[in-house]
Amino acid sequence: MDVKGKVGQLKQLRYLKDEVETLSHRIARLEWRIERNSQCRWRGRSSEEFGARLVALRKRLVFRRACCMEQLEALYAFIDQIGDSRMRQIMAARYIDGLTWKGVAAHIGERDEQYPRRLHNRFLRDCALPEALTGTREAQGNARNIERGSEREKANG
Repeated sequence: MDVKGKVGQLKQLRYLKDEVETLSHRIARLEWRIERNSQCRWRGRSSEEFGARLVALRKRLVFRRACCMEQLEALYAFIDQIGDSRMRQIMAARYIDGLTWKGVAAHIGERDEQYPRRLHNRFLRDCALPEALTGTREAQGNARNIERGSEREKANG
């Protein structure tokens, strides 16, 4: 994979923290609705059916949050294993903190934003991203297919 491809993978991971937080809020709202389910009706259907749908949706959101957390842990582990302290700071500032290149340069005490960008590109050219970061979408897809298969087995069996 070239540098652009690696940067693309790492940029996707910058937004994981926000997604995890959003999913956590959605799960909390669903849990509140599940608790209050005994008092409500949904389009004329029984509250039991509505509750079952809420529980299934909560399960799906919990699974998505777990996938995001797994990717986020892989990103932190990748950055932690970098031997050079300056490069760790550059990668963390860019991909965990979400700083612009100008912000990254200021963070490491440089004026020129090209300096950390060049170091970053050189580092990515020479290293390989861990499997957990490069195959994140494929891994999620495989995990979802496995989950759907087990749900079908429960429904049929």
